[in-house]
Amino acid sequence: MITSKSAKNVVVIGHINHDRIWHLTEPLRAGGRIAWRSREARLGGGGYFTARRLLDFGHHVRILSNLMTDNHGQKAIIELAGDGFDTSLITEREGETDFADILLDPTGERTILSNERRLARTFALAEPATADAFYINGPHLSDTVRQSLSVAPLVVSQLPLRDGEPRAADVIVGSKADMPGKALSVIWEEAKALAGVRLRHLVMTDGPDPTSIFDGETEQRIPVPLHVNVRDTIGAGDTFSGALIDGLLKGREITSATLDASRSTAEWLLQREAMFTEISNQ
Repeated sequence: MITSKSAKNVVVIGHINHDRIWHLTEPLRAGGRIAWRSREARLGGGGYFTARRLLDFGHHVRILSNLMTDNHGQKAIIELAGDGFDTSLITEREGETDFADILLDPTGERTILSNERRLARTFALAEPATADAFYINGPHLSDTVRQSLSVAPLVVSQLPLRDGEPRAADVIVGSKADMPGKALSVIWEEAKALAGVRLRHLVMTDGPDPTSIFDGETEQRIPVPLHVNVRDTIGAGDTFSGALIDGLLKGREITSATLDASRSTAEWLLQREAMFTEISNQ
């Protein structure tokens, strides 16, 4: 936890999911009959995990997201506020909550089933907001959100996997696993089309392999300092983004912030694995 003097105001724009996690007994295979040993429901989503990590580091975090007005949505807002998040930017929409089903196999690989209607929702602001940093994990942004980003001191965006709308960003974060076989230079051009002239760095994680940092000309490869083997990798990439933003807010260079974010994420995974094991043994 950082001291209150160094805490920053961060707006996180992204989904808050109600995840229904199915713990499978074997990997998925085409045409197979797959058994599951347990299932659980918990809050998740790209916005939630990044915001959660930034809150862990002691920052003041406002979540800009959408939740429904049913019982699940109302309980989520109460839980988020109780955890210390600022929920004033959450839009409450009429309707029922769509759960995201996550199939988690014994190796930690996950398959996410998500309603395309929920993914298509725009993140909206009634009026422009200010913060020390913004993080975006979503394709659709209102004009007011884009206006806020254009004057923000620091903007980090997840690379949208489909139909991403332009947004000013200093750093774009993605995963090579989501873009198999695509050259780093090609991904850079896609990121540049999204982020515009502000883009300074593209950060691409690659599981246990080195993370690539690219500035349009030079690639720097940052080794993963701690390799872990866990059963649940859900939220690891989003947690990495939160730790990366924390490092940048502390004034670290992109290489140092990336290295620390990799180590921090591995430690977070190990801590959650230990909690999972303790609960399983009870």
